[in-house]
Amino acid sequence: MDAILNISKVLEEKDVRYGQLEWTQYTTGYDFGVDEAYSALTEVYENKDYFETILKVKNSELSPEDARRVEILYKAFEPYHLSEAVNALSEKINEKTNELSMILNQHRTVFEGQEISSVELQQILAKDENRERRKAAYMAKNQINKPLMDAGFLELVCMRKELAKLQGKQDFVALKLEEDELDAKIFEGWKQEVKSVLPKMKEVRLKFAKQFLNDTEVFPWDEAYIQAKLAPVLNEKVDMSGFYENLKEFFKKFGFDLGTMNITYDVFSRANKSEWGYNFPIQSGKDSRILANVKDLYSEYGVLLHETGHGVHSFTTDPDDYLMNMGISGIISEGIANLFGSFLYDALFYSKFFNKAEVEENFKAIKEWQKINSFRAVHRILLDQAFYREELNDMADVEALYWKLYEELFDEKPFCENPPWAYLIHHTTHPIYLHNYFMGDVTCEMLSKVFNNENKTNSVSEKPAEFGEFLMQKVISPAGRLPYPELFKAISGTDFSLNYIL
Repeated sequence: MDAILNISKVLEEKDVRYGQLEWTQYTTGYDFGVDEAYSALTEVYENKDYFETILKVKNSELSPEDARRVEILYKAFEPYHLSEAVNALSEKINEKTNELSMILNQHRTVFEGQEISSVELQQILAKDENRERRKAAYMAKNQINKPLMDAGFLELVCMRKELAKLQGKQDFVALKLEEDELDAKIFEGWKQEVKSVLPKMKEVRLKFAKQFLNDTEVFPWDEAYIQAKLAPVLNEKVDMSGFYENLKEFFKKFGFDLGTMNITYDVFSRANKSEWGYNFPIQSGKDSRILANVKDLYSEYGVLLHETGHGVHSFTTDPDDYLMNMGISGIISEGIANLFGSFLYDALFYSKFFNKAEVEENFKAIKEWQKINSFRAVHRILLDQAFYREELNDMADVEALYWKLYEELFDEKPFCENPPWAYLIHHTTHPIYLHNYFMGDVTCEMLSKVFNNENKTNSVSEKPAEFGEFLMQKVISPAGRLPYPELFKAISGTDFSLNYIL
């Protein structure tokens, strides 16, 4: 195993450098050699001597844990040893992805004749009483559709399709899911699951449409507004200069001390900085960096809780076991982050800012709204997959695909021309990844139910320290050792199912 560990050290060194340069690009808008760093990383993967060593060790007698480490490394290296054509195409895909991500990160929306940040746009969607103005703000998100298409989004999609073909996979979706140790069959029945909750979804949306819109329909530009009406405190001003101490105090309740973790925060908006929220896990247990954009509203703590959840997860893994950490599912990673993000609506966190008696019912209503509407995420997940299963030649094809899935899932007619979709950066930079958030939510529900059953509690916030230990023992420690479906079953005793969120 010494030879394997030496390979992992070389790989980690190049991976860290690539992550550092990505962080710089996303926070400043400047590229100081991302493509070159990626090339250096791929050179490690393409090293024939390394791959021969991996094959040799893989076929030797190993302990179960070492066998898992070697298997993870083999799966990472194997695609680079299929053909020169695969390697050359992978390089082109990375270059195009980097080019398009720069366009997305530097893009700024123009609204009412002025450049506006995504944070300010979101505030209009949440607070403006004028429904037509909210609609205009929502539709302004589609301004990036054409620039991204003109720069070659469909060219990128076609290259990814070709990559899957060269690797002998059914399609690019199958290729990516196989990399994540998931079977495409796990998504079978999702459309039917959405249909099963559709009556309840329509009932809830109708109730709040009548209450807050004096209408019978809720459109995308109404959703943040309804949330703000349900819990006005979401848009209350808070002093973000003290965000770190507030986060530190909160995570300490679960037994996680941010003061011992080298987590860097970049949270205030500026030109050329990405308008999304990210965690850059530069090096597990050693260096984690968080990008966010805040304007002193309580709701923005949701992003900080989510991304700090990623950071804490990174610092609770073994920094000396790079290979096992490579095997951690994105669903587990996003699930843990979503779990901590959800405490935005829990007294364990919000009591620092508000009187519990005054806001408890508001946040309870928000949870009802969010839970039933969480199934609307299935649309963007299936759209992301459909990009690689349908013939798409131009913007009209993309829009037709968008609305076809929308009508199938929600039994609703198109609400506009040129619907916003390209602003969702994952379609470009992290294809076939969006399911991780939704499946992470399902995982959160499962973890909460298992913990509450074992501890005879109604909420994990009743015993936060014990829940932190539960996460360490049941989820974080074994995560890389088992593929996601096996880990889910080991914890819950059942196969993955959307029933946990139903």
